Amino acid sequence: MDNYLKRLAEARSIDEVVTLLDPLLGEARSGNVSRDQRRLFIRHLLLNRALLRDLQTHAALDHLFQILTPETWTELFADAVERELPKVLVDVVKEQSDVDHRQVLRLVPDNDPKVLFAMIKSLSAHIDGQEGSTRRLSGMRAARIMADLYTLMNMDSKAWRRRSPPSCRIDGERIATLKEDKAFDKLSEAYEARINQLQRIDLRRSLADLGEERDAAPRMAESDYNRSFLIESPLRIGISSANASDNHMRSKEQGGKTLNIGIDLQMEGEEHTSPPLTVTARRLAEPKLILRSLSMDFKADFEASSKGDEATQSELFFAYRRGGDEALRLVKQALVHVGIVRDHSDTIISDVAAFTGGGGLELITSSKVQQGSGLGTSSILAAAVLKMLYRLSNHAYGNVESEYPGLYDQSVLLEQSFGLNSGWQDARGACGGPSAIKDFYAPPTDGLPAPERQFLSGIDESTFAKRVVLFDTGISRAATRGLNEVLDAYLTRDPLRYRAIRESLDIHDRMVEALRQGSYGELGNLSARYWQLRCILDPGATSETLQHLFEHPSLTDLSEGGLITGAGGGGFALLIAREGREVELRKALTALRKMAPYAKSSVVSYSLNRTGISLSERP
Repeated sequence: MDNYLKRLAEARSIDEVVTLLDPLLGEARSGNVSRDQRRLFIRHLLLNRALLRDLQTHAALDHLFQILTPETWTELFADAVERELPKVLVDVVKEQSDVDHRQVLRLVPDNDPKVLFAMIKSLSAHIDGQEGSTRRLSGMRAARIMADLYTLMNMDSKAWRRRSPPSCRIDGERIATLKEDKAFDKLSEAYEARINQLQRIDLRRSLADLGEERDAAPRMAESDYNRSFLIESPLRIGISSANASDNHMRSKEQGGKTLNIGIDLQMEGEEHTSPPLTVTARRLAEPKLILRSLSMDFKADFEASSKGDEATQSELFFAYRRGGDEALRLVKQALVHVGIVRDHSDTIISDVAAFTGGGGLELITSSKVQQGSGLGTSSILAAAVLKMLYRLSNHAYGNVESEYPGLYDQSVLLEQSFGLNSGWQDARGACGGPSAIKDFYAPPTDGLPAPERQFLSGIDESTFAKRVVLFDTGISRAATRGLNEVLDAYLTRDPLRYRAIRESLDIHDRMVEALRQGSYGELGNLSARYWQLRCILDPGATSETLQHLFEHPSLTDLSEGGLITGAGGGGFALLIAREGREVELRKALTALRKMAPYAKSSVVSYSLNRTGISLSERP
């Protein structure tokens, strides 16, 4: 038996593992196998390096249960499972092993509550022994596992008799209360919600470790009282994020890669391209706060002054935290983020008056495209609004010389603070430099991800704009859905979807090289495969309507391939035109307006923007 176990631990392929299972189980049936040998069998099977490398643990377990009935498994290995599986699960989290925890749970006989509870206790104890970022990030995966463990526990009505769920340092107030109240049926959902909370806490702590947070902004300088300020910003074409590798957790654990391009847009009725986002600001003579959103399909106003009841107006200001008011929530939260309005303040006009030296403030935002476009609209608007407020506060991030990277890190934190699970690449796509085309790489880190910028110079911008066609599908989508789906694939290590994550990182490097070489045919092929991987990771990213762009002969004959930018589900698409067929492709896309789902669609002219988020003042 020891020889077979050694060979199992060292097996180099799924075929070798499968070949060994029959003799190993034969030894187990013989009754001449010790408890420790049974435990080692479980450990070596689940943590075999070749199976982890090739994401084949599930295939090995499939074969195991083809040659062994669940009843026989229980008879032979129940005791070993109870002793070893909790330790294996801890090692999976501790070593960031590429095995789906749900495969580990397949070995629990009849979802035995005794074993499941032992796993909860072991995992909790392990997390409690961690500190700082390690606890929060490993806690995210642990929280995902806990969600499934509590779901399985609750399938047995007697599971919680004489048992109480252990506390854990990642729990937070809500989970602690649920445990105290014995609301076991709500713990699974609470742990799922805790995942993003832990990520936001880690992002905030990482920024604090850099000394970038401050409690309040300084007062507005008197020299700025009579000035008006204008920010103009590009959006970004996201060719690749290696399918959401810029997520905070993924970047810290495995590194992140993105390839994007800053662009100006020319919408229908306009004569030339121009920055699609603007933010204006000015001080008002009277204590007053005026906020306006003039964005496409996202118009709203908020006005408060010293003439109204301040407590009521403050309550209305913070109404966005109770849901709704999406058009202005970013601007409102930015005012809190910078410190101009105190968090939970019931005297917002007094706060604004204190900041402006007894006056008021007007902020107006405008966007040519709707949020959910896939062009980084929300994230870049967050960076633009913050830059404006930092400039008014005389903070270094308001100056082009010192805005990078702090301004963009703060914009991620701002979005995270009201529930948008954005990655670091969206706003960075709008930063300026020698080239509009930027390749970012954030190496793994224990601290805040620090993406290294590489500007891709020497690329013919006119050829790029000619071959890479930008198409507004006219279909809106939710920004956070896709990222949460991909994060779940990462946390679970789902074999099919996690394989797509791995391949996306490899394709990214090949896309960068194709662009460097001006090989648009190769870029189109890689974009098509990248999109396929996105749809594997998040089937909700596509639909029959969207797939028409990539599968109908009237378009595939004219295109080398393409993708939906951002998280998918709608927004903008990129199609790489075949050489010499650029005009035909644009005409074919324009003709899609005759189809009801594409009634609001359009081919959008654009130019590359290397200036970035620019600020001007007058007088």
